[in-house]
Amino acid sequence: MTVVFNIVLPILAGISILGVFYFVARALAARSRAEHQPYNVGRQVVRQSAQVNLVRALVAFLFALFFLALSAIGPRLAAAIPVPTPTPVPTEVPPTAVPTAPPTPTVTLTLPPSPTSPVPTATPEPLPTATATPEPPTAVVSSGVGVYLRAAPSTAAEQLQYLEQGTSVVLLEGQETAEELLWQQVQAADGQIGWVALEFITPVLPQGG
Repeated sequence: MTVVFNIVLPILAGISILGVFYFVARALAARSRAEHQPYNVGRQVVRQSAQVNLVRALVAFLFALFFLALSAIGPRLAAAIPVPTPTPVPTEVPPTAVPTAPPTPTVTLTLPPSPTSPVPTATPEPLPTATATPEPPTAVVSSGVGVYLRAAPSTAAEQLQYLEQGTSVVLLEGQETAEELLWQQVQAADGQIGWVALEFITPVLPQGG
């Protein structure tokens, strides 16, 4: 218990403090990138990333305070906990001999043999042959800042959800050209179907292809 309070908790507090500096640095870098984004969508995404990193930094700071406080008051709590005393184990009493009753005579009945009948043999059923199902083609978001999944092939269509950079989607058969962009119908990981511009995703080649 002393090792936990004197070594483990200070190490955890130090890691949490490093996490604070790390997330604050990421938030500042995201704010700097937001000023250089040419589109409002990109600025909004980078600002959201900065806010998320600031929240993470605050959580890491709270964890650091918690670990430092616990390492400070932990030894006092450990000293206040009473140590249980061992309970003496009672000695075993030798068992008392129990008189045994005389054996009871058993009567054996002999039954006539029963006619034997042939046992039907079960015919094994053929096992179904497993058929390999081809995997659907997939792609990953490669716009640099992510892309919106829209309800129709248009930049003015409803935004169903935001797909972050590197998100994997399933390619469907639908393709349309609108607003000088080639739109691809895709399915997100949660099953939602929508449209994204084809230039913002990169198809994934199948293994062995």
